[in-house]
Amino acid sequence: MNNYCESRFECVRRPTSVVDVGGVKIGGANRIVVQSMTNTKTQDVEASVRQCIQLAEAGCQIIRLTAQNLEAARALGEISKKFRAAGFKEPLVADIHFLPATAMEAVEHVEKIRVNPGNFTDKKLPDGKEYTDLEYEAELQKVRQKFEPLVLRCKELGRAIRIGTNHGSLSDRIIRRYGDTPYGMVEAAFEFARICNDLNFHNYLFSFKASNTRIMTQTYRLAVKMMQKEGFSAPLHLGVTEAGFGTDARIKSSMGIGGLLLDGIGDTIRVSLTEDPVDEIPVAKDIVDFVERMRVQKASAEASKVDEGLDFYSYAKRDSARIDCADVKIGGGFVPAVASFGKAENADISFEGAEGVSAKGGLMRILDKKALSEKIGEALSDADALAVEIPVAELESYAKVLGGCENKVVLIAPKPAAGRHAVGEARLLAAEMKRLGLKNPVWLKFDGEKLSRKDADEMSKLNEASVYIGSLICDGIGDIASVEISGQAEKDAAYALSILQGARARRSKAEYVACPSCGRTLYDIQAAAAKIQAATSHLKDITIAVMGCIVNGPGEMADADFGYVGGAPGKISLYKNKKCVEMNIPQEESIDRLVALIKAEGKWVDPS
Repeated sequence: MNNYCESRFECVRRPTSVVDVGGVKIGGANRIVVQSMTNTKTQDVEASVRQCIQLAEAGCQIIRLTAQNLEAARALGEISKKFRAAGFKEPLVADIHFLPATAMEAVEHVEKIRVNPGNFTDKKLPDGKEYTDLEYEAELQKVRQKFEPLVLRCKELGRAIRIGTNHGSLSDRIIRRYGDTPYGMVEAAFEFARICNDLNFHNYLFSFKASNTRIMTQTYRLAVKMMQKEGFSAPLHLGVTEAGFGTDARIKSSMGIGGLLLDGIGDTIRVSLTEDPVDEIPVAKDIVDFVERMRVQKASAEASKVDEGLDFYSYAKRDSARIDCADVKIGGGFVPAVASFGKAENADISFEGAEGVSAKGGLMRILDKKALSEKIGEALSDADALAVEIPVAELESYAKVLGGCENKVVLIAPKPAAGRHAVGEARLLAAEMKRLGLKNPVWLKFDGEKLSRKDADEMSKLNEASVYIGSLICDGIGDIASVEISGQAEKDAAYALSILQGARARRSKAEYVACPSCGRTLYDIQAAAAKIQAATSHLKDITIAVMGCIVNGPGEMADADFGYVGGAPGKISLYKNKKCVEMNIPQEESIDRLVALIKAEGKWVDPS
């Protein structure tokens, strides 16, 4: 049974304690708070103040700046004074990596400190060495000695702390004991939280970010389960770290953040884009608006009894029958197919009128539920497959006919019943099918006219489609996906392909993992990312990480085939997986050298 949220079918808020960040309340019954981070050099006080003002005017409620050294930490004092003098009250946050001394300086000037347990104190051991229990405990005492003064000062000054772990940047000590795993991410944060609790300091919250939406989703779920066991009630900060840029980054952020918010998990969010930080705010506000409209006060008694039979903390694709629609393979162990309404060359199945003709010549028909029972033989006489929408409550009455043609009939996930959201309705459909022993493939059909908010524009509809399809795919549910939001078949099919790629279900183009940039960034990452995309976007089976500095470098590009990392001002280091293969290349040569590296590794194809 589900043991990480109140309901997987209705949006019921997880109860938490309330954290006060300079008057902005996070958690409890408070509306979800929107955050962002500056990308200016913190020591450039005037530029940083200007960007803080721009973010505040755009609706950002909490603003973070990096404090990578003592000079930057001291600059926060002047930034805060000038920001307040300009009439703004939004709290400021210092982002701390590696240097506890910078945190002790920064806490004097800002309302909140973010610490990363992965690099706040621990050092790397020689290869091959493992910790004994006594050695591990001794290291924890060192953590306490360095972290405790910050906690006590935060307590004195009324500051807040975010304990934020990132997949790929866990400490050497944690990785040796727990691996680079969701469990390791959670345990690393809990070590710091236990110190806070011992000191009677409770004004803290957690984050567990990853660039992989599946890992991010599974980690937050596991964190809530482990928090319940340990008695933690802290709020949660959500984000898909290093999401990248453009439409794909918005899709990944929406599915990762929005999916958890629908489960009632999450109290403050940051959408990380490799763009102007102000561009993050409309996306974040749109996700919040969408989810807040879905809220219900209490889970229904009926839904709370449903056993989905899923492991919510790891990925497994739902077991479904295989349908051969000519050369298009639906269900079974195949990647999800993409359907479109209108002719689209990039779709697997294109529907024109009442019939769908696959790109490879197969025929699929959409039937109403009555025709399924009465005219199934006639409908199948000249079609490879049929698709039908049946309400969950009526599914049992159609079980016999569906069970007799699992390799011919696809079930369209039905529109949600009152009080439930579309993701929840599809989850209930999958659970009921499992109870009835049905293995028909499932079609996740997002019709913007029927499922979106009435006032939603195209990008808002895309955010909602990403939450709907992405959340379900991360749970292993879905064999066909379609998006109907733009009125252009090719464009909608491209959206569906991007959602499937963001959910790690199907690769159709190059993947980019890119940090959003901050004061630690050692080059113009936005310009570099655009050039890298222009040079490599025709490649399909490849992931390239674009990282501003060593902090967000080798560790956090855990899934990337190649890495482009700022090594020094004006210098780039290139990585193959997590191994540095070329160090401190002049930036003007770096993209040509990256292409040469991809070619040398046999991953290059010339543009068609």
